[in-house]
Amino acid sequence: MAQSTATATRINQGSTATGEQTDIAESMLRSLDQTTKESTGISLFHILTFGSIGASLALYFSGKRQAAIFVGLWPPTFQALKAVADTNKENRK
Repeated sequence: MAQSTATATRINQGSTATGEQTDIAESMLRSLDQTTKESTGISLFHILTFGSIGASLALYFSGKRQAAIFVGLWPPTFQALKAVADTNKENRK
């Protein structure tokens, strides 16, 4: 059990030149966000937020209210992910 936990830690984290541990998923999201910002001028997380609001409205007006409520709960999550990614980016500089 301890060996599988250590393996999972090595897979999920890598070392930087300064010895800090980085999360692969976080760095992938940060690079996707940066690429999206460069090509569109808008953060990926903001696009996902506006898209989920639009999808929620579309579902609501098409009569699928349960699905609309479910999708309507996503925007705060996307904004929280953006805040965490931005905070961690500032801490690394």
